[in-house]
Amino acid sequence: MKYFLFLITIAFCSCSPKIRTSVSEKHEKLDSKSNVIVFNTKAELPANFTTIGTVKIGDTGFTTNCDFNTVLEAAKTEARKNGANAFLITEHLYPSMFGSSCHRISADLLRIESTTDYSKPVINKDSIHSKDRLKLVANEATNYKSSKSSGFLLLANVAQSFRVASSPDGLNSEQKKYMKNLKSGLSYDISAYYLKDDRTGFGLKYNVYKSSGTIRNQQITLDDGINYRGDFSDDITISFIGPSFILTEGKNARVGEANLELAIGYMSYRNNSTIIGSPLKITGSNLGMIAGMGYHFRITPHFLLGAQANFVGGVLRKLKYEYPNGITETIKLEDEEVENLWRIDLAVGAKFRF
Repeated sequence: MKYFLFLITIAFCSCSPKIRTSVSEKHEKLDSKSNVIVFNTKAELPANFTTIGTVKIGDTGFTTNCDFNTVLEAAKTEARKNGANAFLITEHLYPSMFGSSCHRISADLLRIESTTDYSKPVINKDSIHSKDRLKLVANEATNYKSSKSSGFLLLANVAQSFRVASSPDGLNSEQKKYMKNLKSGLSYDISAYYLKDDRTGFGLKYNVYKSSGTIRNQQITLDDGINYRGDFSDDITISFIGPSFILTEGKNARVGEANLELAIGYMSYRNNSTIIGSPLKITGSNLGMIAGMGYHFRITPHFLLGAQANFVGGVLRKLKYEYPNGITETIKLEDEEVENLWRIDLAVGAKFRF
């Protein structure tokens, strides 16, 4: 039984915020119902106050009960234990999608002359204000959330792209080099989202990949057994458009915002090739997908710059050939002949919040 109680105690403590307190002046403990005033900036401090220590409310790694109100109450409890009737928040870290899920604060413990001059706070545009316009938090529990949770998000990226398909067999060294260069190119995409809760949104993604090249003085043998020599060129465009989902850190994230994207939609392939001076258009389409993750650093509250990696692609099981004389032919590809469009995009881009 004692081991069971021990485990229960550990579990309970793990769920609570991590608290570290350092006191430079010892004072008598305050009553548990004593008023504790919370200041958000130094400009709000009264003319006369004394700093008696510091307190940090953090995350143990297993903390679950760590919303903003709970963290504030924990800081107030520590203040009362050490004889402080106020504290100044010096740092507030918000929950992060790829970091801690907790609100975390650091604060200076203060003693002020009176706590009766501060009125009950109300919420106004992400800040906590008192009715007399002082940004203070009193003892009463406060719902700390944005007054505007929805909005629009725009992402724009430019990427160096690398197709992962293997090259055909039987190529000479010059042709292998040509195919390798042809499998890398530039891509760009733009995504627009409606965010329903500052973190999750649905929208539309458009992505285009381009690659081109020319290889000269090559010989081929056609079905009639005749050898032909000349130049060959490829001008490849792979396009994608489709609905997309995003999971992102909120606008209150301290340094920047991490995000995950997933889009499924229509992918098309076009190669405006030339074979010894004769044009040949090759097209195809199928279902495609884009999955990506990125991180953007905040430049202004609504503008961010960063990097993103995407895995993009699909598979074509048939191709349409359009010859110079206007004749078209659709060829179904065997499993070992399918056109692999998968690639990796390494992008830099911008993120705009509206």
